[in-house]
Amino acid sequence: MEIKAVPVSKIDFSKYGVYYNMNSASDNLWASQGDGWNDFRTQVPIISSPGSLGITQGTPLPCKINKMERHLHTQEALFCLSDPIVVAIANCGESKQPLASEVEAVIIQPGEVIVLNKGIWHDACHGINKSVRYYWLAEEYEGEPTEWMDIHGDPIELQI
Repeated sequence: MEIKAVPVSKIDFSKYGVYYNMNSASDNLWASQGDGWNDFRTQVPIISSPGSLGITQGTPLPCKINKMERHLHTQEALFCLSDPIVVAIANCGESKQPLASEVEAVIIQPGEVIVLNKGIWHDACHGINKSVRYYWLAEEYEGEPTEWMDIHGDPIELQI
């Protein structure tokens, strides 16, 4: 099954979590500025538990994915470093594995952040035609119960 990634700003992301565009003022951000700088920050903590900051290197698109993971104990925030990232996501309710029919792929641009709700299936992020590094924030601890599960249905080929 081929899935084409779309800009995260073009979908209703609320079924997966929270979307922030940190590049400009919005209802869920505070703004401040000074001599030679300006910033935007979230009005609430971005995840609901203490989080660990991680960095991952993802493979380039196009690529095939056969497995996805979810976290039932934590939200996960994903941030670009300097290049856009693409992530496949699925909200399959109580399903014990991700369903190919429910998978979407979104492009996250620098300055955009997504926060995945607990239980949202996702893969590692990918770069557009090249490997990419990205940050993530989630509750991590020794023995953290994360499982990568086979996608039920056809394998997914992610495209840009």
